[in-house]
Amino acid sequence: MMKKCLLVLMVFTGVACSTLTPAERAERAARKAALVEKALADRHYTIDVQMMYPQQGPARNVSGDYSLEVRGDTLISSLPYFGRAYLVPYGGGKGLNFSELISNYEVTKKPKGLTEIAIELTNEEDAYLYQLSIFDNGSATIDVRSKQRQPISYSGEMQIEQ
Repeated sequence: MMKKCLLVLMVFTGVACSTLTPAERAERAARKAALVEKALADRHYTIDVQMMYPQQGPARNVSGDYSLEVRGDTLISSLPYFGRAYLVPYGGGKGLNFSELISNYEVTKKPKGLTEIAIELTNEEDAYLYQLSIFDNGSATIDVRSKQRQPISYSGEMQIEQ
């Protein structure tokens, strides 16, 4: 009998602490979409990377402080790299860890809350094309192409400052 009472109490407690109503969820999603939109319009955002997808080999979880930041006209890339490098400086060079001025920044709005951004830049080692796909819920994918390395992709979440 005691077990049944405890089970009923747990069920009622779970129902009482239920998740948000559909209206509250929609309001929260709209607020988040507005924050993502503002960050993209200001060109001031950070994407924290959680997974990487090398061209060869399996996908890998990323642990640590790996991210991609856009601060106005500067891209700060702090990304791990696994793949083939064709021509790099002795010791491997910087890889995808650098801060550099953006030479071209193009934004394309797509249906269903998707924003695609193409960022081009060049440093002393290579020329890069970063293609970002950012959804209005803050989830993002990053595709990186360069002349001297195999392409690689990442997925993660945009930092949302409430």
